[in-house]
Amino acid sequence: MNEEDLMIQEKIKKREKTDIMLAYALIVILLGCILFIVYLKFIKNESTTNDNNNGNISEYTVNYISLGDIVSSLNSNLMAKYNGINASTSADGINISYGDLLYDIKLVNNELEFKMDNDNKELSEDIYKEIITSICTYYSNDRDGCKNASGAITYGNNETGIRFVNDTMFISTTNGISPMDVIEKKIYAKETITDIDNTEYEINMNNKIISNIKVDLLDTNIVVSGTISNNGKITVKLYDANDVVLDSKELEKENNFSISFDYNDKLDIDSVKKYSISIE
Repeated sequence: MNEEDLMIQEKIKKREKTDIMLAYALIVILLGCILFIVYLKFIKNESTTNDNNNGNISEYTVNYISLGDIVSSLNSNLMAKYNGINASTSADGINISYGDLLYDIKLVNNELEFKMDNDNKELSEDIYKEIITSICTYYSNDRDGCKNASGAITYGNNETGIRFVNDTMFISTTNGISPMDVIEKKIYAKETITDIDNTEYEINMNNKIISNIKVDLLDTNIVVSGTISNNGKITVKLYDANDVVLDSKELEKENNFSISFDYNDKLDIDSVKKYSISIE
């Protein structure tokens, strides 16, 4: 073997040693990575869990309003108007009783399902508005603003946290409507034809004031009601979409008034689009 062959063999041996050293180094690095992953996955995770259990690390939790909070608000704020009303939690929602009336409001997927009772519309409205107000107040801490916002809700129109499917209102318990500043009502000084769903106004005619106006579109009739400052003759007219009078009634009352229009061949829930109120 000549000298050149010996030099080649020496180079090959050195290269093999280098490759072996690199292989060992890679094996060590790989083992280190595996041990580090095992540490993160098992040992450190267990340590963190123990710390949480010992109270050393605060666990973040999302707080939502409870059914008990809503029930408490219903009982506290409806009792003055509806003496004897009672709300309580149930296995699947909220039960509300008032005399012979019973409302079974189920909680499904963080939504309360409320079905309108048109035969007891005022009570139904007060119940769902108080539910909405209590949820809004929990998240915003502004009860007055929440009452204003719940009072402005039109049944059937979706809002944030509120949706409608047919005659059922779904009220989210995980978020509430936005509080609303007081909106000053319009004041009409003369007989004014307005849309049937518009009740956000007052009438000041002949030194008499009509307020708290309501229009209830029921299954068998339409009821227009309100409060008057002193005795007077009230006239209510119902119109179609072209401002043609469909029916008109007069009533002399003081304090509160309520005028009912029964449906007939000429007058039905679909034909009535507008109304007006005047007082003498």
